[in-house]
Parts: sequence; structure tokens; C-alpha cells
Amino acid sequence: MHVTVNEGKDELQKALKQFTKLVKKSELLQELRNREHFLKPSKKRKFKSQEALRRKKREERRIARQKKYDN
Repeated sequence: MHVTVNEGKDELQKALKQFTKLVKKSELLQELRNREHFLKPSKKRKFKSQEALRRKKREERRIARQKKYDN
């Protein structure tokens, strides 16, 4: 990943924002957090299923909110 920076204070802020966005999109920090401590395979499975459930509930709330505004 690389971001080019031109002269000027605004350009630096813009480049920093762009770099932050690239890092988040690549999920590099998330991978580092996951590797910080060893997780047993059973804990990994449990965590993965909890995350899936959390995503599913979030999606259901989003759809319900969208239907509320459509009516």
C-alpha cells in the first residue's frame, strides 16, 4: 500500500485519510488483533458463529428500519 503526498497541509490530511481507508479496507489491523493471542480451534468456531449471528441481527435491523421508512 502506498499513498502519494503533495505539498500542503490539506494534502497531508487527505493522504492520511486515504491511507487509513486503505488499511481498514485491507483488514490488516483486524488480522494483527486476531494473531495477537492464540485461540483454540473451539474458541475460534464459537467466536465465528457469534460474529455471524451479530451480522445477521444487524442486517435484520437494517431491513426492518428500511421497511419502516418505505411505508
